[in-house]
Amino acid sequence: MQCMTLSDYFTEFARLEREQRQAQRQTELDELALYYQRVSQLYPQPTHVSQVNDVRWQEQYQVYTDALSCLYHQEFTLGCEINVWEISGLKRDEVRNTAVLSWWLDVSASHGLGNTLLKQVIEDHLPEVDLLHLEREPYSVCPESLPLAEIQDRIDIEILSNSLLMFWEVKIDAPEGAEQLARYHQLLQTKRRHLAVDSSQALVYLTTEKQVKCHTTPLTYGLTWKGLRKSFLTVLDQLPSTLQSRQLLGQYCQFIRNF
Repeated sequence: MQCMTLSDYFTEFARLEREQRQAQRQTELDELALYYQRVSQLYPQPTHVSQVNDVRWQEQYQVYTDALSCLYHQEFTLGCEINVWEISGLKRDEVRNTAVLSWWLDVSASHGLGNTLLKQVIEDHLPEVDLLHLEREPYSVCPESLPLAEIQDRIDIEILSNSLLMFWEVKIDAPEGAEQLARYHQLLQTKRRHLAVDSSQALVYLTTEKQVKCHTTPLTYGLTWKGLRKSFLTVLDQLPSTLQSRQLLGQYCQFIRNF
């Protein structure tokens, strides 16, 4: 009797495994074929399919498009297609868009929504910021801020009260500067020492999905315009339809949808 070598053993083992997989696959195919055979018996397909009346279909489609066009014209004449942000010249200019965003986040701004938008953003995206600090007292919002008269480090948006400190860096197309967030984080810590010991703080880096990245620096949050828009839409759904600020907020959410 010929002795089997180790190589012969593995060759034979591979052959047995291959045959087993083939047999298992054939079993699955047989079961699948049987399943479809039973389905076809239970739900037989009609042998004759009625032809589509092209003329009738065209008439119905024309009635539909005419009605839709009429409705759109009515909405258009009522001003429902107005978007003040589209015609304001904001485009993708970061300085101008920062000014508008700071207005939305301002508790005392003329939109009359108070801190609702900032509160929703914090609730959705900034888990370590205590909402009680937001409710405790009014805060100020300052766009293009120089927190400690540091001319070389201008903060896009600074939100400040005795118990809350937030820096927002707003980006749309411009890339993050070298060590920019690290400098801002250090500046945040320096200014925080002038505030209450229990103050909440956050450095928010607002940018597009293509540029956002995770930051390991404590209390630094990467936030996308898409995420911001989602929070704003959450507030929008809760506002009365007759509120003028609701219309403006809806237009704004439509405007930033491609940021």
